[in-house]
Amino acid sequence: MPARDSHEATRRRSAGRLRVALAAAAVVASTAVVPVTPAAATPPPHDDGPAADRAYVANATARTLSFLDTDDRTVTHTVSVPSGAADVAVSRQRHRAYVTGGSGSHTVSVIDTVRARVVRTIRVGDRPEGVAVSRDGRRAYVTNADSGTVSVIDTHRDRVVRTLRVGAFPKGVAVSPDGRRVYVANLLSGSVSVIDAFPGRVAATVPLGSGSAPYGTRTAAYDVAVSPDGSLAYVSTGNGTDFVSVLDTRAATVLDAVPVEEGAESLAVAPDGTSVYVTSGFGNDRVSVIDTEVGEVARTFRVPGGSEGLALGYEGQQLYVATGLGSQSTVFVDTETDRVMGTTTVGAGPMSVAVESEPEPMAPRAGTRHRVHWKTAGKETGKR
Repeated sequence: MPARDSHEATRRRSAGRLRVALAAAAVVASTAVVPVTPAAATPPPHDDGPAADRAYVANATARTLSFLDTDDRTVTHTVSVPSGAADVAVSRQRHRAYVTGGSGSHTVSVIDTVRARVVRTIRVGDRPEGVAVSRDGRRAYVTNADSGTVSVIDTHRDRVVRTLRVGAFPKGVAVSPDGRRVYVANLLSGSVSVIDAFPGRVAATVPLGSGSAPYGTRTAAYDVAVSPDGSLAYVSTGNGTDFVSVLDTRAATVLDAVPVEEGAESLAVAPDGTSVYVTSGFGNDRVSVIDTEVGEVARTFRVPGGSEGLALGYEGQQLYVATGLGSQSTVFVDTETDRVMGTTTVGAGPMSVAVESEPEPMAPRAGTRHRVHWKTAGKETGKR
């Protein structure tokens, strides 16, 4: 081959290799300047529905907390609570559930309801039983049965900011709708301690007394619930005495006692104040409904499996009932018809249930004014 032709061939091969190299460099460069979008992080496990669609069940025997989707009536998550699960209350503003440990414990477990996991353990008194969270979510109140005290928890910092001495074996606890008063049912003292939430002191102690009990029976105080306007507090007495005491919260006196059947354990008040739901507990399966306008039990219905803790949701249209020791279900009840709508299997020994978004107070049913006066409603409410 002539030298000139050989030289030309070499030049063409070099040029070709250069074009290939430049093309490869262009591809690399174009790839480098295009931003790479990182893969989206796997979202934490949680229920995407609104807060009103979630309920939480404390399973005492299993030592777990079940997350319920109340629309589908399914368990979406189960969280282990090694320190115990006696009672549960929820701060919807902070997406936290507070679970008391019960017998043999001295702690409250704080559960992140978005990520479905225990995020903190708070040391309180001996045998923490009842727990309630203020409507604004700023405070949680825990009854320490064996210590005879109430621990006040700042939910923003998740720590105890005050410990108050109350009666013997405090169990149930409830906060008034405005957050200014806290009511504690002292089981062995047969009394209710009234706490002034700010600055934080026991303002009064209301003895239930045998005089308020039907047939002069000995009085205990098991659970407590407050009417939507804060004017009345209802106190159950547990098994044996089987009635609900009615307290005038302004005068701090007992107005009446309503007999119920087969025990009086956990309480829930309808958002319009006209009904009080009472579980029988202690292995019984009855729920009694007190009509606050006439001051007596208007009707009862049975819950398959038992009736222990309970909570109202959906503006009071649904009732959720935990079936207690020896069972493992939560029952959904239509409050308009008292009809059982369904049953969901949870952990063993469900004792308490709470909803993340409590029903807001509302006007009573058509024909009455907003305020319901105990046993005087027929005289004072009248027609609109």
